[in-house]
Formats: sequence, C-alpha cells, structure tokens
Amino acid sequence: MNPYIKKMMNLLFEKELYKNLLDFKNKKVLIAFSGGKDSLALLDFIVRYKDLLKIDAGACHINHGIRENAKRDELFCINFCHSINIPCYIENIKKDIDNDKKQGIEDSARRYRYKALNKVLQKNNYDFIFTAHTYDDQVESFFVDLYTGASIFSIGGISKDRDNIFRPMLGVTSVMVLEYLEHYLIEPTFDESNDDLRFMRNNIRHSLIPHLYKCGHSFVKSIFRMQNESKRIYDYLYDKVKYVVKYKKNTTIIDKNSFFLLDNIEKEFLLGVCLAPIGRLSKSLLYEVIRFLDSKNSKRLDLPNKYMIEQSIHKIRIFKKSEIELFSIEKKAGIDKISINHIDIFCKNDYIYKDLVIRNRRNGDRFHGKKLKDLFIDKHIDLFYRDRAVVIEDKTGIIWVEYLSCNNDIIVKRNSIDD
Repeated sequence: MNPYIKKMMNLLFEKELYKNLLDFKNKKVLIAFSGGKDSLALLDFIVRYKDLLKIDAGACHINHGIRENAKRDELFCINFCHSINIPCYIENIKKDIDNDKKQGIEDSARRYRYKALNKVLQKNNYDFIFTAHTYDDQVESFFVDLYTGASIFSIGGISKDRDNIFRPMLGVTSVMVLEYLEHYLIEPTFDESNDDLRFMRNNIRHSLIPHLYKCGHSFVKSIFRMQNESKRIYDYLYDKVKYVVKYKKNTTIIDKNSFFLLDNIEKEFLLGVCLAPIGRLSKSLLYEVIRFLDSKNSKRLDLPNKYMIEQSIHKIRIFKKSEIELFSIEKKAGIDKISINHIDIFCKNDYIYKDLVIRNRRNGDRFHGKKLKDLFIDKHIDLFYRDRAVVIEDKTGIIWVEYLSCNNDIIVKRNSIDD
C-alpha cells in the first residue's frame, strides 16, 4: 500500500476495503443499502474516499415491507444519501414476496431483492452492484447450507463476485465494521428482524455460532477449507459437463442424449447448477427431479416459483410456465399480420382475406382427421414446441399447424426463447 494512503487509513476495515476496491476506479457502482451497519460502513467509506477511489457511487434501498419499521429504514437511507450527496433509489418488493406462496420469506426476499437491484442497475447504467456481505456472513452461510440440505457441490459459500455483483467486504469482520463506525461517529439504523429467532439465519447467528466460539476459533478455518474444497469440486465438474447445457431467456436447455451419458454424480451436479437460479435448492427437490428423469417418457414436473422441468424427445428443459400459457386471438379479414406472445404471424394470399382464429393447441385437437398430438409425435416434435405451436382455424376447423403444414402462405417469426 502507498505510504501516504497507509498513513491516512489507520483502521483494518479501511485497509482491507481499499485493497479490494482498486479494480473499480472510474466505474459506476450501485450499493445495496439497507441502512444497517455493514452497508452503511461500505457506502460511507466509498464516499469518504471518493477522490482517491474514483468510484461513482449510488445507493439502492430495498423495502421488503415485512417489518413495522420498514418505512423508518427507508427514510433513514434517503436522508443519509442526501447528506452525502449521492442518488438513492427505492424499490418496494412487498407485493412480490406476498404473491410468492411456494418459498419461504427469506428465499423470496433474496430473489426479488437481486431482481430489483438489477433493474435499477440497468435503468441507470451502473456497471456493478456492491453488497456488504462480511466474513461473519460467510460463516453463517455455511450453516444455513447445512441446515437446508445443500449438496457438497453447493456449500462453497458466498462468492466474491458473480456476473455484475461484487462483494468487497468478505474479508471484513463485524468487529472491524463496528470499529470503523465508532471511529467516525456514524450511527446505523437497526433492523429488529435481525434478532427475530423465527428466522433460521438469526438462530444460527445468535445461538449456534457463539457456542462454537466458546470452544475456540479453529472451526472457522475448517469451514473455509471445506468451502474452498466445494468450489474446487464445482469448478472441476462444471468444466466436464458445461457442453451439455445452454441458457436462453427464461429457459435452460439440456441435451437429453448427452445428459444420460453422464455419470450419476455428474448428472446430480448439472441438475443442481441448472435448478439453483430458481431458488434455494434442497436435496429433496434435487432427488425428486432425478427420479422424474429416470423414466424417459415425455412429461413435466412442477418446480418452485412458477417454473417447470420437461423431459421430451430431444431435450430436457427448465422454463417458466408462462412460456406455454394458452393464447388465442382473432384475425379479421384484410389483416395480414398478427402479433401475440412475442410471436409475429404473417398471412399471404387467400389467408389475408379470411376471418381466422390464431392460437396454440388444445386437448382433443384434430388435423386432417388425426389427433394433433399423434401427428406431432410422429414428427418427433418436442413437447415444449407442441404446446407453443401456432394453430390456425377458420369456421370449418383447423386449416394450418406450425411444424406440420408446408403452406408458405403463413410465416411465423418468434422473438423469445426458441432453440
């Protein structure tokens, strides 16, 4: 460290954080700001040393709307940002959490929090999101993973960076944070929910970990060693199986033949990676999916958070249910283009002058005297495509079906997730 900077920064918190922020000079950074001690210390440090760091900072406060004092914390964040002259963005995710009935509050809050942060980042052209996770959070996460039944592949702890998210305080302890705040006479807001033992993480923080520390600190080194081993295993296995999977908007596509050639441990690992973005992955869910794939027939299984997994003729897909929702629209005579569900349908010649219904398939549909389902199977069309296929009918019945009809007077152009 430069001697001048070393003299300027007397606290361990400052020295550790400065070292971790050197790569972000001249970047625009959005800080996830709760108003609590960790995010307050992070934000204050970046603004206090802005001339040295040359980081253009903004703050985003996520109001979960769960606690009685949520509005108090929101106002604290607004006022603090105003006092240091940086923008403060407010996002309320209460409705999202309330509507998410299948997952626990902690998991739902985490997912919608990151979704809101990314929305603000994109809208305001920030380069990175900073969160204030600390050394202590890393230890707690290990026990959370154990409690929720995480696999050996996924106990690597909190990543220092992932995509556009960076966590510069993972080497900083709570003691270092408190020392910084006390030194500069900064008073954080207090989140009462952090003492609520109904939440698993709080029980781990206040009940389990203090008892372990009474026996010495060596268990922390063991935790970090195990987390590092998990990361090594993860990287090794991902390099072996990454060719089997590809990602598109709202969907993950696994090549079925390649998947079933993998070893069992590789299959389990790959499914864990693919299911992780949906929410916190439990062992029970992972094994349910593995049992589901043991039978290789075309079928679907519901997953949390309005996702499902499908096994079909060629592919295994994980996608949002909204991708196969029923749709139907009327086309009046004289109209040559209809758009619905990110699909553009162009009509030519006689089709322009007909009243038509444009939809996707329904149970019992028949085409040319045969069940539409059987025709799709004969053509080896995957289940996903069957349910999204454009079907056109007039007053006589179905007259055109995507993937089955050769008539070029109907052209379908898609703008979503087809592979």
